[in-house]
Amino acid sequence: MKSKTAYIVIDTNVLISAGLLPQSKTAQVLSMVVEHFVIAQNQDTWHELETRIAQPKLDRYFGESGRLRHLVKIAQSIQRFESSAVVSVSRDKSDNKFIGLAIDSGAKILISGDPDLKDIKKYQDIEILSPTQFFERFK
Repeated sequence: MKSKTAYIVIDTNVLISAGLLPQSKTAQVLSMVVEHFVIAQNQDTWHELETRIAQPKLDRYFGESGRLRHLVKIAQSIQRFESSAVVSVSRDKSDNKFIGLAIDSGAKILISGDPDLKDIKKYQDIEILSPTQFFERFK
Protein backbone atom coordinates (compact mmCIF):
# COMPACT_ATOMS: atom_id res chain seq x y z
CA MET A 1 0.00 0.00 0.00
CA LYS A 2 1.27 3.44 -0.94
CA SER A 3 2.06 5.66 2.03
CA LYS A 4 0.27 9.00 2.18
CA THR A 5 2.64 11.65 3.43
CA ALA A 6 1.34 14.84 1.83
CA TYR A 7 -0.97 16.92 3.97
CA ILE A 8 -3.89 18.94 2.64
CA VAL A 9 -6.27 21.40 4.27
CA ILE A 10 -9.98 21.43 3.42
CA ASP A 11 -12.26 24.13 4.76
CA THR A 12 -15.33 23.27 6.80
CA ASN A 13 -17.93 24.07 4.16
CA VAL A 14 -16.30 21.77 1.62
CA LEU A 15 -16.15 18.93 4.16
CA ILE A 16 -19.82 19.38 5.07
CA SER A 17 -20.93 19.75 1.43
CA ALA A 18 -19.28 16.44 0.56
CA GLY A 19 -21.47 14.74 3.15
CA LEU A 20 -24.65 16.56 2.17
CA LEU A 21 -24.42 15.64 -1.50
CA PRO A 22 -22.72 12.23 -1.78
CA GLN A 23 -22.91 12.21 -5.60
CA SER A 24 -21.48 15.71 -6.03
CA LYS A 25 -18.12 16.80 -7.37
CA THR A 26 -17.26 17.94 -3.83
CA ALA A 27 -17.86 14.39 -2.56
CA GLN A 28 -15.65 13.06 -5.37
CA VAL A 29 -12.96 15.53 -4.33
CA LEU A 30 -13.14 14.30 -0.72
CA SER A 31 -12.79 10.70 -1.94
CA MET A 32 -9.75 11.68 -4.03
CA VAL A 33 -8.22 13.49 -1.07
CA VAL A 34 -8.77 10.53 1.28
CA GLU A 35 -7.09 8.24 -1.22
CA HIS A 36 -4.00 10.37 -1.83
CA PHE A 37 -3.53 12.80 1.06
CA VAL A 38 -3.81 13.13 4.82
CA ILE A 39 -6.27 15.83 5.87
CA ALA A 40 -4.71 18.28 8.31
CA GLN A 41 -6.88 19.45 11.20
CA ASN A 42 -6.30 21.33 14.41
CA GLN A 43 -8.47 21.95 17.44
CA ASP A 44 -10.07 25.09 15.94
CA THR A 45 -10.89 23.60 12.54
CA TRP A 46 -12.24 20.35 14.03
CA HIS A 47 -14.39 22.28 16.52
CA GLU A 48 -15.82 24.37 13.68
CA LEU A 49 -16.63 21.21 11.73
CA GLU A 50 -18.31 19.55 14.72
CA THR A 51 -20.43 22.58 15.58
CA ARG A 52 -21.45 23.44 12.02
CA ILE A 53 -22.36 19.87 11.06
CA ALA A 54 -24.55 19.66 14.19
CA GLN A 55 -26.77 22.55 13.11
CA PRO A 56 -30.45 21.55 13.05
CA LYS A 57 -30.88 22.99 9.54
CA LEU A 58 -28.82 20.04 8.26
CA ASP A 59 -31.04 17.37 9.88
CA ARG A 60 -33.01 16.68 6.70
CA TYR A 61 -29.82 16.05 4.72
CA PHE A 62 -27.90 13.81 7.09
CA GLY A 63 -30.65 11.78 8.71
CA GLU A 64 -30.27 10.15 12.09
CA SER A 65 -26.75 8.73 11.81
CA GLY A 66 -25.42 10.42 8.68
CA ARG A 67 -23.53 13.12 10.56
CA LEU A 68 -21.69 10.61 12.67
CA ARG A 69 -20.81 8.43 9.66
CA HIS A 70 -19.49 11.47 7.81
CA LEU A 71 -17.43 12.68 10.78
CA VAL A 72 -15.99 9.19 11.28
CA LYS A 73 -15.03 9.02 7.58
CA ILE A 74 -13.20 12.33 7.92
CA ALA A 75 -11.66 11.46 11.30
CA GLN A 76 -10.11 8.30 9.84
CA SER A 77 -8.24 10.44 7.32
CA ILE A 78 -6.87 13.25 9.46
CA GLN A 79 -3.73 14.17 11.30
CA ARG A 80 -4.06 16.69 14.09
CA PHE A 81 -1.61 19.56 14.43
CA GLU A 82 -1.02 22.08 17.17
CA SER A 83 -1.86 25.64 16.19
CA SER A 84 1.17 27.89 16.16
CA ALA A 85 1.17 29.92 12.93
CA VAL A 86 -0.65 33.22 13.25
CA VAL A 87 -1.63 34.89 9.99
CA SER A 88 -3.89 37.75 9.01
CA VAL A 89 -4.41 37.35 5.30
CA SER A 90 -8.10 36.81 4.62
CA ARG A 91 -10.74 39.55 4.64
CA ASP A 92 -12.75 37.17 6.83
CA LYS A 93 -10.57 36.74 9.91
CA SER A 94 -12.25 33.41 10.75
CA ASP A 95 -10.68 31.94 7.58
CA ASN A 96 -7.12 32.63 8.72
CA LYS A 97 -7.14 29.44 10.81
CA PHE A 98 -7.10 27.37 7.60
CA ILE A 99 -4.05 29.16 6.22
CA GLY A 100 -2.36 28.85 9.62
CA LEU A 101 -3.13 25.12 9.63
CA ALA A 102 -1.61 24.76 6.15
CA ILE A 103 1.56 26.44 7.42
CA ASP A 104 1.67 24.29 10.58
CA SER A 105 1.14 21.05 8.63
CA GLY A 106 3.32 21.88 5.64
CA ALA A 107 0.30 21.47 3.34
CA LYS A 108 0.79 22.88 -0.13
CA ILE A 109 -2.92 22.87 -1.03
CA LEU A 110 -5.96 24.33 0.71
CA ILE A 111 -9.32 23.40 -0.82
CA SER A 112 -12.03 25.98 -0.29
CA GLY A 113 -15.17 27.30 -1.88
CA ASP A 114 -15.03 30.43 0.27
CA PRO A 115 -14.65 33.57 -1.87
CA ASP A 116 -12.43 35.27 0.74
CA LEU A 117 -9.96 32.38 0.64
CA LYS A 118 -10.22 31.77 -3.11
CA ASP A 119 -9.43 35.42 -3.80
CA ILE A 120 -6.05 34.94 -2.11
CA LYS A 121 -5.16 32.18 -4.64
CA LYS A 122 -1.71 31.60 -3.13
CA TYR A 123 -0.07 32.43 0.16
CA GLN A 124 3.62 31.64 0.57
CA ASP A 125 3.80 28.16 -0.99
CA ILE A 126 0.16 27.26 -0.27
CA GLU A 127 -2.13 27.11 -3.27
CA ILE A 128 -5.81 27.77 -2.60
CA LEU A 129 -8.02 25.77 -4.97
CA SER A 130 -11.77 25.42 -5.34
CA PRO A 131 -13.09 21.85 -5.28
CA THR A 132 -13.55 22.07 -9.07
CA GLN A 133 -9.98 23.27 -9.62
CA PHE A 134 -8.66 20.45 -7.44
CA PHE A 135 -10.80 17.89 -9.28
CA GLU A 136 -9.63 19.06 -12.69
CA ARG A 137 -5.98 18.97 -11.66
CA PHE A 138 -5.98 15.57 -9.93
CA LYS A 139 -8.63 13.54 -11.79
